[in-house]
Amino acid sequence: METSFVPFSELLSEVIDNRGRTCPTSDTGIPLIATNCIRNDLLYPVYEKIRYVSPDTYETWFRGHPKPGDLILVLKGTPGRICIAPDPVDFCIAQDMVALRVDESRVYPKYLFALLRSAQIQSKIEQMHVGTLIPHFKKGDFDKLLLPIPNREAQYFIGDLYFTLSSKIDVNRRMTEVLDGIARALFQSWFVDFDPVRAKVESRDTTLAKSIADLFPDSFEDSEIGEIPAGWSVGTIEKLAEVNALTLSRTDPLDPIDYVEISEVMLGEIRNIIRYERGSEPSRARRRLRHGDSVLSTVRPDRGSYFLALNPPETLVASTGFAVLTPKNDHWAFLHSLATRREVGDQLGRLADGGAYPAIRPEVVGQISVAIPPTSEPIVLFEKLVRPLYEKSGQNRGQSRTLGQLRDAVLPKLISGELLLPDAERIVGGRCNGAL
Repeated sequence: METSFVPFSELLSEVIDNRGRTCPTSDTGIPLIATNCIRNDLLYPVYEKIRYVSPDTYETWFRGHPKPGDLILVLKGTPGRICIAPDPVDFCIAQDMVALRVDESRVYPKYLFALLRSAQIQSKIEQMHVGTLIPHFKKGDFDKLLLPIPNREAQYFIGDLYFTLSSKIDVNRRMTEVLDGIARALFQSWFVDFDPVRAKVESRDTTLAKSIADLFPDSFEDSEIGEIPAGWSVGTIEKLAEVNALTLSRTDPLDPIDYVEISEVMLGEIRNIIRYERGSEPSRARRRLRHGDSVLSTVRPDRGSYFLALNPPETLVASTGFAVLTPKNDHWAFLHSLATRREVGDQLGRLADGGAYPAIRPEVVGQISVAIPPTSEPIVLFEKLVRPLYEKSGQNRGQSRTLGQLRDAVLPKLISGELLLPDAERIVGGRCNGAL
């Protein structure tokens, strides 16, 4: 495959930036996304800890705004992270990032996006960082970044392949967020806010079938955690689950080991699993996992580093930085919904200590309190309704991890010409198995 090397700056028709200083913000208005909203495991920016700007600021303060299809590139802090601007664009961009408008006469935009995401170009950008405390990729150095540009056929194939796989991963992520959100909303309603009980107390319709509504009382009583339904008791996670019940011993014949590290887990997603031959695994690889285990980080426990183990392979082992909760009564959907509530993470975060890496002991997780009904019927019904949601989420996550690994494995070989287009088509078609 014939390839030419072209300066990054020559592939762009426009660069839209934000003056390098903080713009005035307001309580409401148009979302202002910052660098934390741009991640290389996502196709589009996400809204995380965003601020807002007024319509007047939006119209008068900025030099320009992203358009659909522009590339949003982080320049400072974690330079090189990049996403695509969606259609429509309903946000503006803060400082330390730029929107790149691609010159389509020079390069196929989706190819440039895939190229900038590739490990080899990310490494080149890292080597061009300036600044010690806060790394910075300067716009003035764009012309020093030489990028491999193959013929148009290769650009279209590579760009479309990367975008298609990334789009499927993005669809899975969005679907998973909806499914998990429904499960968490139901748990919140029944076991935290006690909506059916409150409706009865206030003589309102519970909106539930009578057989379900009858599972809840019509009054409250006081407890050490506040008001709870009459007849319910206060229990703790350790009464519902075993904590770190199964540990990998030195003499265990398990080989190989598929290892999950804390840094690779976020909000239910396992981004990467590393395989080791037995004896070469990290000393932290000790938490054995079983079906239905909830796995929570004890380091910075308020960051949301958790996942649900559903039908895990016997080889899957987690770091000792996790607390593994194994349900005693097989009520794993109830336990997971309880243990991974944001309020629980915040509570554990306040209990953590240790300076730069605040942590808690695993047994602290076991002390988290919850209101428990006098019979298992509400929990059993909850399990029946919610398990399919979590199971579908698990399938989506597993599929996305497979697609992501495939995408990231073939990309550098396609860019270098090591893998020819017909061969890539066969590999991708065979591995996707109807996923796309």
